[in-house]
Amino acid sequence: MTTENFGARTVPINARSRFLHPALTMIMIIVVQMMPSGVAIAAESEYVDAGRGNVRVVRPSDFDPSEPLPLIVLLHAFGYSAEFEESYLQLSDQVDSQRFILCLPNGSRNLTLQRYWNATDACCDIFGQGPDDSGYLRGLIDVMSSAYEVDPRRIHLVGHSNGGFMAHRMICDHPGLFAGIATLASATFNDPNACVFGEPVHVLQVHGTSDLVILYGGGCLVGGCYPSAAQTQRYVADDNGCGRTPDEPPEPIDLISSIPGDETTVTVFAESCDRGGAAELWTIPAVGHNPPFGNRFSEEVVAWLLARPRPRTDGDLNGDDRVDSSDVGLLLADWGPCAGCDADFNGDEVVDGSDLGWISVNWSP
Repeated sequence: MTTENFGARTVPINARSRFLHPALTMIMIIVVQMMPSGVAIAAESEYVDAGRGNVRVVRPSDFDPSEPLPLIVLLHAFGYSAEFEESYLQLSDQVDSQRFILCLPNGSRNLTLQRYWNATDACCDIFGQGPDDSGYLRGLIDVMSSAYEVDPRRIHLVGHSNGGFMAHRMICDHPGLFAGIATLASATFNDPNACVFGEPVHVLQVHGTSDLVILYGGGCLVGGCYPSAAQTQRYVADDNGCGRTPDEPPEPIDLISSIPGDETTVTVFAESCDRGGAAELWTIPAVGHNPPFGNRFSEEVVAWLLARPRPRTDGDLNGDDRVDSSDVGLLLADWGPCAGCDADFNGDEVVDGSDLGWISVNWSP
């Protein structure tokens, strides 16, 4: 890995223009908002390679290699690059304050040189080139976990448009890997049988009602059709074992400073869901495919993801996703009366043979 101090983020105009070639078979209405450039950040950048060239990694400036940190992988929109997407969503501005590692991969280029992800049948392998993006991203996470002390219970995806479709595919293809995903202006598979969760996962959708690219009410692209925002949430809720009635609606939130008040409404399925799963939809009225967030999206969405780790494996006391002799050692250290101890699996305020039995039942092969 090579390291450089990324003290300012600037995306030159001529660099941006390379990534916005017109699609031949897919109409993409991309309204590029005024995005800040040259915003100072304290985090530092390094690079890893998972087989497709260098991928930029942004880590906290006071990085301790022994500290387990959450990982967020940002998946860009169709026709964008990782750097262009990052200049829009500004996730790296949160790396120091919210303490996580940010990974910025690029999708393949299609026949008209647009970058894309081979996500669902609707989006967006428009020339049928068939790259194994799911396998590539899975391998990238393995590379990241080898290069850094990544917390295995806090691996997340953020995806915009085509990248959001890809995030939905990833949680179906790799059950148990991700704690949660957050998607902007995207949807899941139109056929619910094409994507069934192997394990619960937290899913946040953010979508503007005036999006003309990926319609809030659902629609079709060259490859196929996709469900509405509400139907996507319903599919996610079903796969997470949620009930049919959403939770009591929380207060609206403010994502767009140019719209007076707290404009974004929130619909949540969480309390009735299986442990480790949720389906949440943030609906922004009267905005399109690229809402003018400033830094509000990054601050709110990163906080949402990091507050929702994947649940510990029953019996796993050291957080390594295994139940083995190291967990027995931790349990024996708490042996006896121990109200509130993690090792008190049955909640009787005593760590004893019944809790040791809990470890035995969940022992990792």
